[in-house]
Amino acid sequence: MINIANIDPKLISATKHEVATATRILAREKMIGPFGHPSSRIPGTDLVAILGDTHFSVKLLTEVTEDDIALIDLDGEPLDPEISGPGERFIHTQIYRARPDVFSVVHAHPMYCIAFSVVDRPLLPLWHLCTEVSQGVPVHMKSIQIDSPQLADELAALLGHRSFVLLHAHGSVAVGESMATACVRSVSLERSARLQSIAETLGSTKPIDSRELSETGVSQGLTQAEINAQWDYWKIEAY
Repeated sequence: MINIANIDPKLISATKHEVATATRILAREKMIGPFGHPSSRIPGTDLVAILGDTHFSVKLLTEVTEDDIALIDLDGEPLDPEISGPGERFIHTQIYRARPDVFSVVHAHPMYCIAFSVVDRPLLPLWHLCTEVSQGVPVHMKSIQIDSPQLADELAALLGHRSFVLLHAHGSVAVGESMATACVRSVSLERSARLQSIAETLGSTKPIDSRELSETGVSQGLTQAEINAQWDYWKIEAY
C-alpha cells in the first residue's frame, strides 16, 4: 500500500480538484450521471485520483468537490475505506499500467458515441477539433461492466496507442497526458459523433483531408494552448 504521508498534500489536492472539475464539466455535458468517471494519476506516483463511487449518493455531479474524489492504487484498492473507487475503476488502472504516457482517463456514457458503437460505421474526421478519430476508434465488443482487471486489460490492449475507444452499447473512453486533454477529447468525441450523425442525414460527407492533419491525426495549427482554452472556459461555466 502506498504511504500517502510521503506525497505532497498540495499535489494531491490539486489533482483531486482537477478530477472534480472534469466531473462537473462532464455532468453539464450530460456525458456522465450516476455512472461514468474521470481520473488522473498523482504525478510521480502510482496513485490515482478518481471520482468516488456515487451509486448511493444523492449529490449532483455538477456540485462535486475534492471531498468526493477517491484515492486508489493501481490494484484498485482505496487508501481511505470511507470513499472507494467506482466498480469500473479497473478501466483506469489497467490503462495506466499499459500506457505510461497517459495521465488522465475519462469513461463516459454519451449517447451519440454509444450509437456509433452499435453500427458498422466509422467515426470520421469531420470537425477540426476532433480529427484524431482519423487514427481509428475501435469498439470493445462487450457491453458488460468492465469490473475486473482481466476485462480492462482487453480494453487497454484494444485502445493501444490511440486516444479513444468505444464500448459496445455502453460508452466511451478517452485518454490524455493531462486532465484537460482527456476531458476535452471526451467531450469533443461526443460532439463529433453528433455532428456526423446529423451530417450523414443531409448527404454525402466530406472528411477533412489527411494532408491537413499531423502524423498523430491532429488538425494542423491546433495547439495544446487552444485545447487548454476550451478546458479553461468550461471551468468557468462549472463553478
